[in-house]
Amino acid sequence: MKTSIIFDPLLPIWMIITITALIVIASTFGEWRGLKSFVLRTIAAFILCGALLNPQSLLEERMTLPDIALVITDISPSMEIGARQTQAQHAQDAVVEKLGALANLETVTLRVEPGQDGTRLIQTMIDGLGQLPAGRIAGVIAITDGRVHDMPKAVDNLLPDNVPFHSLIIGKKDARDRRLDALLTPKFGLVGEQVMFEIMVDDPGHEGERAGLEIRLNGVVQARFNATIGNRMSIPLKIEKRGLNTVEIRTAIAPDELTPFNNTFVSEISGVRDRLRVLLITGEPHMGGRAWRNLLKSDPSVDLVQFTILTNPGEKKVSADTKELSLIQFPERELFEEKLGEFDLVIFDHFRRRSLNVRGRKRPMLKPYYIANIAEYVERGGALLVATGPAFASEESLARSPLIAVLPARPTGELNLGPFRPKLNEKGKRHPITSVFDGEVSARWGRWYRTIDVELIGGDALMQDDNGNPLLVIDKVKKGRTAMLLSDQAWLWAKGHDGGGPYNELLRRVAHWLMGEPDLESDRLTARIEDEILTIEEFSLNDAEKNVKILKPDGTIQTLALKRIGAGHYRASMPTKDQGAYSISSGDLTAIAAVGALNPQEFKYTIATDTLLAPLVTISGGKSVWVGDNTNLPSFRKMKAGTKTANKNYAGLISNEQYNITSSRRTPIGPTWLYFLLILLAMLGAWRFESR
Repeated sequence: MKTSIIFDPLLPIWMIITITALIVIASTFGEWRGLKSFVLRTIAAFILCGALLNPQSLLEERMTLPDIALVITDISPSMEIGARQTQAQHAQDAVVEKLGALANLETVTLRVEPGQDGTRLIQTMIDGLGQLPAGRIAGVIAITDGRVHDMPKAVDNLLPDNVPFHSLIIGKKDARDRRLDALLTPKFGLVGEQVMFEIMVDDPGHEGERAGLEIRLNGVVQARFNATIGNRMSIPLKIEKRGLNTVEIRTAIAPDELTPFNNTFVSEISGVRDRLRVLLITGEPHMGGRAWRNLLKSDPSVDLVQFTILTNPGEKKVSADTKELSLIQFPERELFEEKLGEFDLVIFDHFRRRSLNVRGRKRPMLKPYYIANIAEYVERGGALLVATGPAFASEESLARSPLIAVLPARPTGELNLGPFRPKLNEKGKRHPITSVFDGEVSARWGRWYRTIDVELIGGDALMQDDNGNPLLVIDKVKKGRTAMLLSDQAWLWAKGHDGGGPYNELLRRVAHWLMGEPDLESDRLTARIEDEILTIEEFSLNDAEKNVKILKPDGTIQTLALKRIGAGHYRASMPTKDQGAYSISSGDLTAIAAVGALNPQEFKYTIATDTLLAPLVTISGGKSVWVGDNTNLPSFRKMKAGTKTANKNYAGLISNEQYNITSSRRTPIGPTWLYFLLILLAMLGAWRFESR
């Protein structure tokens, strides 16, 4: 029960004030004129004004509202390191028990859920406070390792006035954690050129020591060496292919360190080509020669260099020098010795090993030394396409040169004549170059009339004629690639003969496969993570048992068997838990998938700290406590608003003294007749005093 005095004016308050002022002025004037009853008249006037204010006694039944303590527990991935999660749960239980012993206090608990952008403790606190009545909040208690990633620079307005923020830090101050700090990570790079990474091995307290470092590019080890801890270092890497290139940098795990999650840095670099340089050498004029040129010139990203041999100088004896027989001198030495490595693709179209009969002496048009250079160019990573003609089955065939070392087929010397419709074989139906043409479309392709009979010595045949003779053969030779088109009839499709066919698209896809287009690879390994499930798929031209190795973020390796779900198509799934990159390998194939980010912000720094939350603790008058294995918690006390809420012995919570009114009753302080009686007595006293 609470009693108080309130007023319920019978007239507007301004009118009562005006009446009071007039009475005071009149009484003062009367006193100045010599009236002897000034005091009694003034008393009567003030009683009248007091009656007009209508004073009442208010009696209220109040229900006290409990104060609210908000307890926030961090369960982000960094809290799973060591025994932090267990300690945090014990600390929460102990805090809730201690708060429950305080009178008139209610406890609300929240958890900081895992997120892709780190620990969002401040946002969790703001959201929680927004759902609570601001006038009843006694304080905020955060149980965390202190690694908060959404701490703003200005902390003045994060909490209601007088509300303290106390932090209970889980973890050890002197823990050890070695990590890789990526200082510069490029996202794009030109194929064939170097990009520069800048990294540092960070291991507080162990600066100057050496740590093992391993660098991998697309799953292949590029370097292993010992790095000096604390020193910034530059690492050059050459981009190998178009599309995504995966860079993995790992440092050795230190003894007794907190976690290996941040000992690995994974980055994906998009390999791009500035311009594609193609060298096209046409050995003799033929019906399909212009089709090649039109195809390559239609791509604005291609720089085409073309040479065409217009005549056959070996057919008769000439007395002119080679230079005099050329519209433009054929720069053999410049093309095949000095600048061969600058080309992304070399195409021989109907080329034959001719001899020049100059002044009665025969010499080869293209020296064997230069042809050998082309073979070496392929083995070092170049691309070669040979579009054959009848000459490929003759003694002037390129197969009778050093180029045979990189060709996937050799001619038998025979030609297969007669109409047929090109078709895809089983590998052709699987390979990305030609699989898009499978089905009814390929059944309506126009007919060709000649193929070069060959014996396969390597590679994969993707197309064939009606008798199973290969038409399109591709192969990988060391670091390079080759392809052979074993017919000179493909130009018929470009002309629309007998319904035509996908001339431009087919040869475009072959050319892009030769230049390393990732989407056209026959052997592919892909990985993705959805709803914490890692799904791995592998595509291959051959059916065989498939197993993959999975390197998890914590450094452990798991082997997983893939299940065949189709021709050359395999798949497997497994649940994931840890944030970070999962590196999958199958033979020479690699893939990367990540839970959250590739390099989670959560594990960039893992040593517990009270520094990040210190500004909020200080400005709110709170307390920061390191919680050990024994749950070393402070005592909690209720404090009046405006008093100190923390010292070395306790952590304070504000007593807001909020309440709800359940019932109230008003009664006048005095009856109306009493006011009139008092006024009458004062006036009678004044009259009697003045009548003497």
